[in-house]
Amino acid sequence: MNFLRLLLLRMSYRKHMKILNKNCIWGEDFCNSKMYLDRKSQLLNVKISNRTNCRENIRFGNYNNISCNITLNKFGRISVGDYVFMNFVQMRIDHDLKIGSHCMFGPSVVLWDTDNHPLSASKRHTQCEEIAKEFPLLKSYEADGGHIVIGNDVWVGMGALILGGVTIGDGAIIAARSVVTKNVEPYTIVAGIPARRIGEVPQ
Repeated sequence: MNFLRLLLLRMSYRKHMKILNKNCIWGEDFCNSKMYLDRKSQLLNVKISNRTNCRENIRFGNYNNISCNITLNKFGRISVGDYVFMNFVQMRIDHDLKIGSHCMFGPSVVLWDTDNHPLSASKRHTQCEEIAKEFPLLKSYEADGGHIVIGNDVWVGMGALILGGVTIGDGAIIAARSVVTKNVEPYTIVAGIPARRIGEVPQ
């Protein structure tokens, strides 16, 4: 039984590596931390849909240890610095996402930079019918929102949601379950829905 499991894992790993190589570029020791019992199993937790058809539009730096689910749409780009840790982070990017180095992301963090659906009720009515008939080629798709920029040494707590058009300064902390809709100053702690400043980060 163990032999069969290992064989299936090896086959899944080889197939998955081809997909990753096609969809992104990564640096030295990607997902290779000693905290993982099995690097091959860990890499299966990096899931990428790169709809730009250009692997250079998703770049990971060195010594990143990541579990994530990425959807990069036609005009988006993602850049991640060095020594970044992500614990099952979801990213839906239509614009640019830039993440600095030495950042930590807790479980179930969401980085979502676009509104997707129109505010108009009649347009949403039409879009629901388009989804049923011709998804994902939506005529009424609206990539509103904007770039997300996250500085160095940022800690994003469990379940936080970071929306488009936001810059988070170096050293900031985003408390768990917060919804970030506005810029966050460097070395500040924010919390709540919407997230507001509640303190300063010790240097």
